[in-house]
Amino acid sequence: MRFKPLLPAYLLTNIRLNPNSKLSHFPFMATQSQPLSSQAPTDDGVNNEDDTLCSCDVRTSFSEAEAADLGRPNGYLTGEARIERAWAHWNKLGRPKLVVAPMVDNSELPFRMLCRKYGAEAAYTPMLHSRIFTETEKYRSQEFTTCEEDRPLFVQFCANDPDVLLEAARRVEPYCDYVDINFGCPQRIARRGYYGAFLMDNLPLVKSLVEKLSKNLNVPVSCKIRIFPDLQETINYAKMLEDAGCALLAVHGRTRDEKDGKKIRANWKAIKAVKNAVKIPVLANGNIRHIEDVWECLEETGCDGVLSAESLLENPALFAGYITGEWVEERCKEGELDQAELLVEYLKMCEKYPVPWRMIRSHVHKLLGEWFRIHPSVREDFNAQSKLTFEFLYDMVNRLRELGVKMPLRVMGVNRNGLSANGASA
Repeated sequence: MRFKPLLPAYLLTNIRLNPNSKLSHFPFMATQSQPLSSQAPTDDGVNNEDDTLCSCDVRTSFSEAEAADLGRPNGYLTGEARIERAWAHWNKLGRPKLVVAPMVDNSELPFRMLCRKYGAEAAYTPMLHSRIFTETEKYRSQEFTTCEEDRPLFVQFCANDPDVLLEAARRVEPYCDYVDINFGCPQRIARRGYYGAFLMDNLPLVKSLVEKLSKNLNVPVSCKIRIFPDLQETINYAKMLEDAGCALLAVHGRTRDEKDGKKIRANWKAIKAVKNAVKIPVLANGNIRHIEDVWECLEETGCDGVLSAESLLENPALFAGYITGEWVEERCKEGELDQAELLVEYLKMCEKYPVPWRMIRSHVHKLLGEWFRIHPSVREDFNAQSKLTFEFLYDMVNRLRELGVKMPLRVMGVNRNGLSANGASA
């Protein structure tokens, strides 16, 4: 089978965030602008080809009624009333259990939509830098894109200044279901920028960030955290966030120093302790390799949902019961889907919802990693492309097919939400 682009490039369009958007404005508009990396802007004026959008721009419209129907801020609520509102909101969203985790440059709109097709019930945006988001039009217009079908949606920011965070959050709150604060990033860039998991050393600042949003936004505030080495310290941390106004807590069951998820197992017992200690919805993050891990995690932790990150990058159909060869069991049967087909579906999503080429390049490596190991010459040709095109990528998939590569995903059957392994209701 040969694959062709879904639409010619000149017909393709993008969803952009109006740089001047406030709550009183209608933020989506079509604008021509140069791309900006998700890192801080560079000063050399040199444009990286991988930072350019893969297609043109578009206008997507939302009604003013949709933008205005946000309820009242949390500031006037205290105690049990705030908890009740947190659960009312979660119930209104349908209590999603299967959630795409935030991933820098990887949980962008086309990938979120692909995961939703295969069972994901909610998703996070990539982490957005609150200061750059408030200061830079190019960053806003390129790094935050969404569409009407992209719900429920968490928009995640890193921050260390409450006022800057609030300004950034106000620009996106009409288009999401939670504004999320990243307190979990353990990478060196977070240490240098003083955000993410490195704010665990400054809990008064953490509290002020949460309180600032919870008292001033119309949408709920969620937080994503890592655990402390000491369990009681972790529990105290979670309770502090809840008291500050956090309406949903996602807990990564590893400490700040435990960065290698493939070598270090997440601590589900610690996540369970947090779930038992707080009254708001809790999501578990860590050790989700396939759909059976999802149900085991929910049962062991008692959490209200799970996040998956790295495993979804290799297998966006994970939540539909598909598994890669690494986790195949005797009771699994061969499915009709493979990672090359998932890549083709992703590329078609990118034609519909354009993103920077750097994101596409990353997903190609994740999805076709095993295929490239069989035919390294194809990988070398791919890496040699300084400027990617959809035509080249579709032809590359066809080339792998013609070389006889066959690595079908396996199927574990129908998941417990009744979704079959073809992305449809069973």
